[in-house]
Amino acid sequence: MTQTADRYGKVLYDLRVPAQDVKQMKAALCAAPQLVKILNDPTLTKEVKHEIIETIFPKSLHNFLKTVSDRRRCDQIDDMLESYRACVRKEKGIVAATLYCVHEPDENQKAQMEQFVRTTYGVNGVEMTVEQQPDLIGGFVLRVGDREFDWSLRGRVRQLQQRLIRR
Repeated sequence: MTQTADRYGKVLYDLRVPAQDVKQMKAALCAAPQLVKILNDPTLTKEVKHEIIETIFPKSLHNFLKTVSDRRRCDQIDDMLESYRACVRKEKGIVAATLYCVHEPDENQKAQMEQFVRTTYGVNGVEMTVEQQPDLIGGFVLRVGDREFDWSLRGRVRQLQQRLIRR
């Protein structure tokens, strides 16, 4: 994520745009990915782009999206939205975590992982994403921000190799 996209995401958060409007914007961009190209197109006039924005997106986002479009930064909207979501999570005391595992964990295992993250980071909640990675062999890797907790067999084998090499 670029510093510019991060700043725009924080501005979007500071504007206190209703979360539902941000979801509608994301849904519209996902439903019609060519919108980003159109809003970034230098051959179209600002007036045409502004009309498209006013037609498709919620009113609370018009000024923000016009600015983004005028500065030709629409290709960074996904990063801006990620920065926005990070601000929302921070306000609510929620941390994002990704769990990499061979097999989908059951609800009890997920609850234990979330409890571990809440205790370790002192947060109210956890936004957990689960991704399957068969190359882990067994176990799991839990990534929270820039920290990684590796309890996979692949990680254990790698640690053992490093210990043997050092001796």
